[in-house]
Amino acid sequence: MKVVISIGERMINVKRIIIIQHCQSEHHINNMSGGWTDTPLTDLGRKQADLIGLSLLKKINHEEYVLYSSDLLRAKQTAEIIGMQLSLKVIENSDLREINTGIAAGKTKDWARENRNPRKGSEFDLDYQEYQDGETWRQFYSRVSSCMERIYAEESKDLIIVTHGGTLGYIIAWWMNFQPEMLRKSYFSASVGSISILNQNGFQQNALSVLNDTSHLYD
Repeated sequence: MKVVISIGERMINVKRIIIIQHCQSEHHINNMSGGWTDTPLTDLGRKQADLIGLSLLKKINHEEYVLYSSDLLRAKQTAEIIGMQLSLKVIENSDLREINTGIAAGKTKDWARENRNPRKGSEFDLDYQEYQDGETWRQFYSRVSSCMERIYAEESKDLIIVTHGGTLGYIIAWWMNFQPEMLRKSYFSASVGSISILNQNGFQQNALSVLNDTSHLYD
């Protein structure tokens, strides 16, 4: 049952959100950088996606969900395989991409290390732009949060979102109502092919009920 609550002046439907980190991609094994580098899944990655779909098929009623994905190949291909298992169409959204790595997109990890902008200190800096033409972490969080607000307000069904590691962490931070400055000391980390789940508990608190579940990959 959907419940409607008021947060400030905004009315939202309370939903369950299943977040999937895309499966193994070519950039994990060929020394390419991540971010907006657009690489497809490996054969192992496709098998991992198939296992995710089979696991969800046993655990959820697919008719209650809509399936969203980043438009980058590694996420989109993961979502397409899961969508085939669940009979769900993939809705692509470019705002679900990983952080924009600017000029490092399409480059090797070695090139990216040698051409990143210098840091001012050792602590995490929200306003640090790692690469020319890329995003700062603050801009990245703003993009992800705005995207989730739109999706959450528009959809009446529960959500499955296939995305990237950094984006996954920031979707969780958005759900937990983090202000940007709170990200300086906090981070949610998950693994390739993992499942995380957001919902509301009986006290209408936003909850992270599952983080980084990879048990389905070993069944």
